[in-house]
Amino acid sequence: MDCGLCLECVRSCTYDNVSLFIRPFASERNIRNISDGWLSISIFTLSVIYSILYLGPWPVVRDYVNILDKQNWDLFGIYALVLWLLTLIAVPGIIFLLAIAGGRLSKAVFKTRDIFLAYTGSLLPLGLMLWVAFVIPMFFVNITFIIQSLSDPFGWGWDFFGTANIPWHQFLPQYIPWIQALSVISGLYLSLRNIKRTWQSLQLKSGHICLLSLPLAFFVTSVAVVMLFFFTN
Repeated sequence: MDCGLCLECVRSCTYDNVSLFIRPFASERNIRNISDGWLSISIFTLSVIYSILYLGPWPVVRDYVNILDKQNWDLFGIYALVLWLLTLIAVPGIIFLLAIAGGRLSKAVFKTRDIFLAYTGSLLPLGLMLWVAFVIPMFFVNITFIIQSLSDPFGWGWDFFGTANIPWHQFLPQYIPWIQALSVISGLYLSLRNIKRTWQSLQLKSGHICLLSLPLAFFVTSVAVVMLFFFTN
């Protein structure tokens, strides 16, 4: 989770002592500190906010960020304040309360901080798949330009593959909601799986695992259901 794949380590190591390992998708569960926990929450929260802001059918919401055309800095200030409050205070507060609830329900001997960090790590798969669902419409709308660029990458009039002058069209628009729904459901499954695996790795009884996981499971399932209706409506 700390590697950006810059591969500077490979270049600078004089002992040929660097290795790269492929890890299964969404297998990372270890959140080591509060800072990483807040980052995970931010990834999750912003995926929901940006989807509503840019893909929602509410132009009045987009007016809050349209400072280029309307110069409405007052509305943008309100948007920024709400964004920061939700990302840095409100949602982390909800996750912290869920961690308290999980500890009390299970009566397990865990610090609330440890439960909180486990919860934030399990938010990542759903957050990442919500970002995928957010990007899909933009990618499918612009895929024609990608195909054109493959034939004429520098805009010099080349036509390597005969696709430089194809007319614009949206790629498979009827399948976009289905792909978004699949992304959300996949993210939900991976998040629920990760929180279960987190407690299983500690050799807890199934009853404790269920009660520890219940608050977060209810939260991510609720968010996933809302986003399913949002993307498919």
